[in-house]
Amino acid sequence: MRVKEDDMTERDDERYGVFSVKGVSRRRFLAGSGAAFIALGSGSLGLLHGTVAQGAEDRGFETGVSYFGSRDPEHVKRDMEELVRHHCTFVVHTFSEADYHFYSEAMREVVRISQDSGLTVYIDPWGVGGVFGGEAFSRFVMEHPEETQRLADGTALPAACLNRPTFQKFMADWIDKAVETGADVLFWDEPHFYIPRAVWRGEQGENEWACRCDRCKELFRLQYGGEMPQVMTDEVIAFRDRSIVDFFADASARGAAAGLNNAVVMLPQENHLTGVSSWDLIAAIDTVDIFGSDPYWYAFRRPMSEFVAATTEKVLSVSAKYGKVPQVWVQAYRVPTGREQEISDAISIIADMGVRNIAAWSYRGGAPMNLQSDDPDQVWEVLGTAYGRLRGGQ
Repeated sequence: MRVKEDDMTERDDERYGVFSVKGVSRRRFLAGSGAAFIALGSGSLGLLHGTVAQGAEDRGFETGVSYFGSRDPEHVKRDMEELVRHHCTFVVHTFSEADYHFYSEAMREVVRISQDSGLTVYIDPWGVGGVFGGEAFSRFVMEHPEETQRLADGTALPAACLNRPTFQKFMADWIDKAVETGADVLFWDEPHFYIPRAVWRGEQGENEWACRCDRCKELFRLQYGGEMPQVMTDEVIAFRDRSIVDFFADASARGAAAGLNNAVVMLPQENHLTGVSSWDLIAAIDTVDIFGSDPYWYAFRRPMSEFVAATTEKVLSVSAKYGKVPQVWVQAYRVPTGREQEISDAISIIADMGVRNIAAWSYRGGAPMNLQSDDPDQVWEVLGTAYGRLRGGQ
């Protein structure tokens, strides 16, 4: 699916466009403090029980939210306690390149505080290399311009090339440092090649795609025996798919070897322009434990019920096929005044369809970012009430 110009606002265009350890057993609770659902073959779901840490409030649902508001332990402690009061069982902490370089020690304490509060901790390579979702800039891209992606016409881009050994080494180091924080789950947020803004407007030129750097052209020649075209052919699509899959398979295997589970969320369009041509390619990776997507209906200007239900159905189908825990995200940032109840309605749709791992981006309605909701406090209360209903807390 191509996102047409009237499907996205300018700020949403910014949000979506640019942007081995051995001998350690893996942590199998997968998410949160209750029982997570895992597929046991096509169309059937069974319970995979984990460690119950929050007493009687548990009806089989895992409920979470992303958090990037503070690195100060005192503030984090209060915020994590608030997450628990809002019926969250897990938190997704962003771990950007700034965190990697300057806050890694603080992040250990952030993770410890979160776990002591009863939360399972996911850790997210927020905007790392410009190849994951997130509003964080990449120091790697600034320091290694020769390692960045190129459009088909040779234009340099603000995103690292997945096929470059230097970036692959940096990602291995990022994983190792993420492991050192003590987090439970590596959360791989919207992995993709650079997405030109023209893609979101449906105006992509034939050479507006990446990556056609020297490294990619060399690998393409080795795989296909000829020069890499400047237009996106079926062979180019297959090459891009394989590049993402290989990169992510190596990254998730490194995390798994260190004892962490791996969760991946894909942009809701299943196509070669914004991710991979088929979600099966990612879900089939053995070291993927949780598979999901994020149908943000406000951002994409889509009818909530239709968009959420269609994406949830696809997530459930793919997860069941490959034995993964399905996860669906709801949009809790940039929510317009008067439409907050749609968050609760979306959660009901997702839960009624059989998903038991539900998350929201982000804490307190996106405050204090420019992408915050019109009424962040109301968004946060609606989300907490919906989570409480799922988990039997109210």
